[in-house]
Amino acid sequence: MRIFPMTFKAIPLLLTLAGSLLAHTSHAQSCASLRETQGEDLVSVHCGSAPSATFDATGRLWVAFVQNKHVYVSFSDDKGGSYSTPVMVNKEAEDTEYNGENRPKIILAPQGEILLSWTTKTSSNFTGLIRFARSTDGGRTFSTPRTINDDGLNTGHRFDSLYLTESGNLYLTWIDKRDMEKSLAQEEEYPGAAIYYAVSKDFGETFSPNYRVSHNSCECCRIAMAPQGKDNVAILWRQIYNSQIRDHAIAVLGPDGQVSGVERATVDDWYIDACPHHGPSLVQADSADNYHMAWFSAGDLHKGIYYARYDLAQADSAQLLEIDATPGAGHPSLAQHDGELLLVWKGFNGLATQLQLMRSNDDGKSWSAAQTLFSTEQASDHPLLISNESGIYLSWASNELGYVFKELTHDPQ
Repeated sequence: MRIFPMTFKAIPLLLTLAGSLLAHTSHAQSCASLRETQGEDLVSVHCGSAPSATFDATGRLWVAFVQNKHVYVSFSDDKGGSYSTPVMVNKEAEDTEYNGENRPKIILAPQGEILLSWTTKTSSNFTGLIRFARSTDGGRTFSTPRTINDDGLNTGHRFDSLYLTESGNLYLTWIDKRDMEKSLAQEEEYPGAAIYYAVSKDFGETFSPNYRVSHNSCECCRIAMAPQGKDNVAILWRQIYNSQIRDHAIAVLGPDGQVSGVERATVDDWYIDACPHHGPSLVQADSADNYHMAWFSAGDLHKGIYYARYDLAQADSAQLLEIDATPGAGHPSLAQHDGELLLVWKGFNGLATQLQLMRSNDDGKSWSAAQTLFSTEQASDHPLLISNESGIYLSWASNELGYVFKELTHDPQ
């Protein structure tokens, strides 16, 4: 794959200070402060871990999170100003994964079905199950969770991702070690794991058999997903090349197990025999075969946060832009709305984590200067961007502020 340098042309912005942004986020509350008034057993989006957010067709915000070995769902009708009483999804406690790269996923289907996936750990040795549940009554109750990986093995099934296409195909992808187990039993080497997926054509009532995408993926990075036409999806994941290099691959998945266009998407030459826990972000660009990508690397060629455009039709071309090469930078997320493309990530100034934002109004050809949204010296989650018809929103949690949900598209500059 050829890499073409990209010109960094800053768009002038009146930068907004973190303090003024906090003033517009009065609903953010730390769990500690809430528990002082509501009790230590409080279940809340501000006290849970690894939240994921989405909108339904009416504009209602839905958030899934993990607390006390349960997945919960809560909604907000004022874009995060207040939240409903959380509803427990899995009645029986599970050792549900909750970290930046492993979190419950939530999607709202057109008829109001609430679709959820997550990973449940089955041992301390990185084994797990891919779990799924749904609600057909507006979130009042949820179905008994089902295991979607169909191999029946006590091995690694982790880092699930969920995507619903325009035509109604629900794709569930994950990292899977069933092929590694088979190779080890035959005394054959098998670097890493594999990428698998399953598809539901009835909004989660049933799922297809499991389909393999690729052997030798990295074992522990999130999988990014974006549309490819009305029926298919493109996915971006960290792949192992030459047994030691962990860069990224891209592919297109079809609803009946078709896998095409498997290509190397980044060339950073990151030699590492370990789990980076830094997954990529992927958003469709101005044409069906073009995608915006953002990722982290500590490779020999590139170190830090990078942005690029990838053309599926060309398969060997990308444009590369260094976003942040300072130590501690990581975990980028992309989203776009009405001609504006946003990129957020976690930076570090030596004392505090800084949530950074850049904007592009020309489909990624040029970008604004970095803007600091929030700064905290306490623990915080990875930032995520979500979008709907009205704009782009930040979904982020920290010990200091609790859960923050903030509109970024129309925020005053």
